[in-house]
Amino acid sequence: MGDGSRELVIDGALYRWTRSHTHVEADGARRCVERLSAWREGYRRAGLTVRFIDGAGGHTTAGEGWGGHDGGLLVGSIAYNLHRPALAAAIIRRALVEGWAPTSGRGVVIDDGFGLLRRIGPVGGRGPAQDRASLDRTKR
Repeated sequence: MGDGSRELVIDGALYRWTRSHTHVEADGARRCVERLSAWREGYRRAGLTVRFIDGAGGHTTAGEGWGGHDGGLLVGSIAYNLHRPALAAAIIRRALVEGWAPTSGRGVVIDDGFGLLRRIGPVGGRGPAQDRASLDRTKR
């Protein structure tokens, strides 16, 4: 597909997903937003959009010397990477459990992406990732 989306098979169904970056004005400040969009093949209009707004329950690793808009997220001491298919699959699975109907014809937007990550917990069987202090050391 020419839209830059990636494929995942979840419970026998083909899903496509993308990660992007944008900005919003909130409380008089410009904030980074990482976004994961997913849809079941053939049902893009019923897609899922999850927004991770910096400072709203977690942090993006964009800017401030972190290396640009890399899809990195921090929730407490747990680091996530929106480029990882395992994380995309976990987000899709959780959204399905919470009521997203990918063949309904109606899209869903989740603005509290960090809350969704807290409900998912660590992904990939690695347990909590590096804490912010160790990430600070590696960015130098």
